[in-house]
Amino acid sequence: MHRFEPAPNLLLVGGPKTGTTSLMHWLRSHKQIYHPWPNESQFLIAGVAEFPTSPIHPKGIGILAPYADLSNYNKENYVMDKSAFHLYSTRALSSIKDQMPEAKVIITLRDPIDIMLSMHQEHRKRLIDYTLTQDEMIDFCREAGFVIDENNPQTYSFMRFPQLKQPVLEWVEKLGDRVRIIPINTIKAAPLQTLNEILEWLGIEKFSDDINLSKQNESGILNSARWARFVRTPPTLLVSLVKILIPTQKLRKAILDPIRSPAFKPKPYRRPELSEEVRKELETVFSEELEFQKNLSKYIDSNLIIDES
Repeated sequence: MHRFEPAPNLLLVGGPKTGTTSLMHWLRSHKQIYHPWPNESQFLIAGVAEFPTSPIHPKGIGILAPYADLSNYNKENYVMDKSAFHLYSTRALSSIKDQMPEAKVIITLRDPIDIMLSMHQEHRKRLIDYTLTQDEMIDFCREAGFVIDENNPQTYSFMRFPQLKQPVLEWVEKLGDRVRIIPINTIKAAPLQTLNEILEWLGIEKFSDDINLSKQNESGILNSARWARFVRTPPTLLVSLVKILIPTQKLRKAILDPIRSPAFKPKPYRRPELSEEVRKELETVFSEELEFQKNLSKYIDSNLIIDES
């Protein structure tokens, strides 16, 4: 059993594809913020998955939180976690409300159609076995009635994750002033001002103007070249032979990872444009979400919203 202390008290909980990765990289460069994981941990939803996290990962599978490295922790004011699926988890919200009374939460928002299409591209970039085109993904959602169905992992990512209204209002209701809501447009338009407003809320020193604000986790897709596909999914016979010739996993990683890694490096990719007809169809599907984000201060105390756009 792996235990660690202190528990995170600055939580970037999502949603996915809403700028959380860039925020994570920028914030963890602050001298009073420590981040013990390489990327996302999903530590509050570790165990049996409450819902599908991708088209090939249904609810009920096991989620393991990665090792939290606190070897360089130096009593920073904040230990940060970024886990974009926490927003949709009743387990995560309950844990934060009841067991983490000092934790502060950042929720980021984005146009639901953009989230839907970006989630598709993210799955194509990360999942070897997911090959549906954008049009095929939309067809699957259309055939399923554009509904959120946790028993249908093929469509869940694209219907649940873009719809932020219900979970956001629930988190704000339960946590109140411990939450800040940030539309992605304000991160894009005024990243430094947005960061410094976050830091002011946290009660720590603001960033200077020379901070590196390069974007993270940008668009891409797995290399479709024949050699890359071969390296990513080699024949079973070849895998068995390599295990015989190189018997230890540690040695195999040392020798083969430099050879295999280029095949997993995403290539730049621009997603297909939606036809006017399909865009209007999706605007109807996500009409409630679009209205919510357009009139955010009607639903949420404006003091909880960071908007520099």
